[in-house]
Amino acid sequence: MTTLHIDYPEELLEQTEQTREDLERLAREALLVRLYDLGKISSGKAAELLGIPRREFLDLLGKYGVSIFDDAQDVEAEAQLAIEASRLQHKPAN
Repeated sequence: MTTLHIDYPEELLEQTEQTREDLERLAREALLVRLYDLGKISSGKAAELLGIPRREFLDLLGKYGVSIFDDAQDVEAEAQLAIEASRLQHKPAN
């Protein structure tokens, strides 16, 4: 596995009252949540890389304010396309 190195001031440990391991875990978690949010990895892959169940990763998304749903999807437009396709499929033959 490849290592990502992040520089941070030593006082960050004291300011956040975190251990080095806690900060590393937080950075890894935040990176994987962001990659999921960008659509670069699946929730299953992110959960696997974090070593947690997928359900737990989906719960974690809420902590970061990331929706488990694809907000870019236009549900109304998709429904309209489905209605039109259904009409074409059931149109009487002349």
